[in-house]
Amino acid sequence: MRRVDIWSAARTDVLGTPYEALDLPLGEDFEGPVVATLIRYRAGAAGAGRDRGGGRAVLYLPGYNDYFFHRHVAEFFTARGVSFYALDIRKCGRACQSGQTRNLCHAIGDYFPEIDAAADIIGTADGNGRLLLSGHSTGGLIAALWLAAAAGSGAWSRVTGLFLNSPFLSTGVPPGVQAVLNPTLRLITARRPAAAFPRGMSGRYGQSLHVDYGGEWEFNKDWKSTAGTRLRLGWLAAVHDGQRRVRAGLGIQVPILVLCAARSSGGKASLEEMRRSDSVLDVGSMVRLSARLGDDVTAVPIDDACHDVLLSCAAARDRAFAVLDGWLTALPGMA
Repeated sequence: MRRVDIWSAARTDVLGTPYEALDLPLGEDFEGPVVATLIRYRAGAAGAGRDRGGGRAVLYLPGYNDYFFHRHVAEFFTARGVSFYALDIRKCGRACQSGQTRNLCHAIGDYFPEIDAAADIIGTADGNGRLLLSGHSTGGLIAALWLAAAAGSGAWSRVTGLFLNSPFLSTGVPPGVQAVLNPTLRLITARRPAAAFPRGMSGRYGQSLHVDYGGEWEFNKDWKSTAGTRLRLGWLAAVHDGQRRVRAGLGIQVPILVLCAARSSGGKASLEEMRRSDSVLDVGSMVRLSARLGDDVTAVPIDDACHDVLLSCAAARDRAFAVLDGWLTALPGMA
């Protein structure tokens, strides 16, 4: 019986050849049909993952107000024989449909079906028996919670490691305040699912990265806003719930690498300062809470790195890739 090639439904991605994009249908919610988008980097002229990477692959999850545009990251992994995939989760980046509210969810588990689907395609359709899961910021929180929840499943058995780039493990809101705040947020969003705080979030961190403001990177400013975003109340309550589970301990049983900036600054820092520090999250809390993820956690602060460590200045980026390279070399099943 002839096997159906699921990638026959893919299109050339917005990044151009050799990137392909495949929409993953996820049913409907109150705003209509929901999809996620799986991006595959086809290195050279080879076909499925087992042909290119010997059955090894990485799946990358971007953060809040973010999408995959990191060509140099895909090239780093494929140069080491690891097939590269990225996932724009529902209502983010490529996956946000017309009329939908960007960055909206009501539980971190809302995102698990697209990770399940992506992992199945990577493993079953493309023949990769070993998977490195990776996530940046909110994507890091989602990746860790999915891996903890998937323990014992078929997809879980393929995961050999977890690489987190500045994971969003704390909002800085004290747990006691969250205990009062979150039920209120839930009540509001039960009646108004897309409710947002009156004041938006600053877009200055995005500005620090974009070439239009003196940064190094070009990206779609509709998908990664430099003008600021509206923080959705349901999303915040979902993040707080996920972070509560991190504080209780996730017990992840694969090696974990956490890369982060060496120091934090803040939203009022200059754009140049933002390029050499984490202006979004507190790295002290991040490193401390990383120990709650599992028993084998390596946390490495990178001097002069920014919030997305792999979008830092060249010198910091090179240091980060060197650490990642060494960790991958020692990671069972991925060397």
